[in-house]
Amino acid sequence: MKKVAFQTIVFDSDMNPVVLLIDENQEFVLPLFFTPKELEPILFSLENFIPEQPETYNLLLEIIKTNNLKVKELTITDIFADRVFSVLALKKGRKEQFYNCRINDGLALAIYFKAPIYITEKVELSTYPVTSLPDDLEKELQPLIEEWKKSLN
Repeated sequence: MKKVAFQTIVFDSDMNPVVLLIDENQEFVLPLFFTPKELEPILFSLENFIPEQPETYNLLLEIIKTNNLKVKELTITDIFADRVFSVLALKKGRKEQFYNCRINDGLALAIYFKAPIYITEKVELSTYPVTSLPDDLEKELQPLIEEWKKSLN
């Protein structure tokens, strides 16, 4: 397994969000495509934003916190027919439990709890080499995030 980390969010030509995960050595990037609604939990985590109407992600977050669980890691196990399969590992004391989860919720929780994200060798086949990612990608994203937050109220 290879460790990856959230890099940024970009938008494709149709303005659909694409989350970019990059490996530790910055040799490859894994693009994950989302609908705007699927992206919301990830943006909530990045911005520490709590919407007026809680989403599933908020429920999971509260269950984890109130039960003193630790998000140990998220593993992206497979990509098949444009579906991403992932497993969230939770830990309490020495006991670990593994849960299949939607990638957007799993990523949001991993980002929020600063847990490591891994991909399997099979998923690594879906990555692309990194030639160079512009430094200003995150600057370009900020106005879009602000506009999105306004639309929630």
